[in-house]
Amino acid sequence: METHRLFRGLFLINFSITLGFGIADAFFSMYVFSLGARGILLALPLVLYSLSKILFSPLMGAYSDKLGRRTVTTISLSLYLFVSICYFFTTSLVLITILRLLQGIGCAMFRPVVASLVGESTTNEKRSTVMGTFDISFYGALSAGPVIGGILKDSWGFRGIFAILILLCITALLVALLCIPVQKLHQQKLTEHNTVGPFKFKTFFTMTRQNSLRGLLAFIFGRACGISLLGAFLPILLSTKLGLSGTQTGLVMASSTLVFTILLRPVGIISDKAPRKSLVVVGGTIVSLLYFLIPVMAGFHQILFLVVGIGLFSVLSQPASTALLAEEGVRHGMGLTVGTFNSVLNLGFIAGPMFGAGIQYTLGLTSVFYAAGTMGLVAVGLFMANILSEDRRIPQSSSKALNL
Repeated sequence: METHRLFRGLFLINFSITLGFGIADAFFSMYVFSLGARGILLALPLVLYSLSKILFSPLMGAYSDKLGRRTVTTISLSLYLFVSICYFFTTSLVLITILRLLQGIGCAMFRPVVASLVGESTTNEKRSTVMGTFDISFYGALSAGPVIGGILKDSWGFRGIFAILILLCITALLVALLCIPVQKLHQQKLTEHNTVGPFKFKTFFTMTRQNSLRGLLAFIFGRACGISLLGAFLPILLSTKLGLSGTQTGLVMASSTLVFTILLRPVGIISDKAPRKSLVVVGGTIVSLLYFLIPVMAGFHQILFLVVGIGLFSVLSQPASTALLAEEGVRHGMGLTVGTFNSVLNLGFIAGPMFGAGIQYTLGLTSVFYAAGTMGLVAVGLFMANILSEDRRIPQSSSKALNL
């Protein structure tokens, strides 16, 4: 009962925070533009937010292993609340830039600790199902955020958006204080005191040299690049080459996320019964191959069907890869592992559009999707190579131990 109560609380916390900042972030660039931001002042808040998530995620994840999940969750949600209140009251571009940096630090604290709590509260046999179900709170809120944000902006303006953000942050903080028991924190500290040392960069680099984790991080990086490339350049292709209307473009862009969200739990159940590594390979390979077909699509229905297929096979690897990540967390410290994962994920979200912009400028728009498919296949290949290397190493280690 305590585990179910914790899961429901974490689901609500994650949904509230993702929805709140999904609403605000969808219109953030428009907001600072309306305040007069141009050039560096327009780009700097966005860049600092991404960089802070990349740089601080491993560090914050590692310290959540030492300080305890309840403490770090409370600090991160309090920081989120402080940032949202300041957004409501200030129009200073300098202060907003600093707040955006703090928001990135809050995210670097929040994402690893919440994922760690979920991963630690379930057994390996049901981990894909639980993690897949939990991811609904993220992707469902993420897809609903821009729609709700648009309604709020039209009705009450940007202050209405930030008012709702404050309410959602307060809700998440109260739920966290109620559903994450102190007793769990004490038990966790006693358990992890003997297994997780203080954060050291040497420990971080040693961990990332492990073949199984390194392969998983390579796959995550390639997948993030593909997702960001699709989000940045597919709307351009839909409007310039296919001549789709705004409504048709929106339907195409939303279809993948909708299918992905609906199938998370069913695919999570499948991932608990099927080989997880195989699901990652199959899903990642097919999605990469589908990227190659995007430039040859000739109309709305064809591209809609193709993007639905991308969502379908993307979800095939999601619960499996998340469960594999949790397995690595058991070995290396859940907070540090998930924090490293988030750092690599966000690095891929930045690298993808930058790489795509160079490809688009030199080789043309259609080449971007061929590049995305190639990057995806390379990422899957690296995952397979590292996993096979790890599988060969384990029997050798076991035989040496028996000989001793």
